[in-house]
Amino acid sequence: MKTIFIILMSIIIILPIAYYLVSPAFIVNEIEEKSPLEALEIKDSMNTMDAATKAEFEKQVGEMKDKIIVAQDEMPPKPEIISQGEFKPGAHDVKGKALLISADAKKVLRFEDFETINGPNLHIYLSTELGNGDFIDLGEIKGTKGSFNYNLDSSIDTEKYNKVLVWCVPFGVLFSFADIA
Repeated sequence: MKTIFIILMSIIIILPIAYYLVSPAFIVNEIEEKSPLEALEIKDSMNTMDAATKAEFEKQVGEMKDKIIVAQDEMPPKPEIISQGEFKPGAHDVKGKALLISADAKKVLRFEDFETINGPNLHIYLSTELGNGDFIDLGEIKGTKGSFNYNLDSSIDTEKYNKVLVWCVPFGVLFSFADIA
């Protein structure tokens, strides 16, 4: 009787722990965020204007056609890719790439066409090496499939922290990585 009790108690304790550790691997969290590289979408409002508004607009354009207007402000720089790297498998297979983008005087880390299996408490690290020695934790992974962005603090030296790690915190396991040097 005592043996059965010990077995039942073991099952009651082990099953929830096993479920917590294994079940995330079967959950796909797909996310699609807009890329900072995409130009602002300008809709063709001429096609949606009513006749009176369109006539007024064309009149104003006609009045301005011979005037020279000098812009006082400098155009903001276009977003650009600073560096990029393909994700490589660590403990698990992975697809996609990491892009380091400069946009509006800020840096953005973009995961593009990314896909990996899920795991318990996956975090994104910017690191100097393929371990958890010297790293900056960007927080939990946003998704296991898709394209998404992480805004980087301006104080982060991306030349020093040039490796993007997908890190399983509870097990201390490198799921995958990308070199953005």
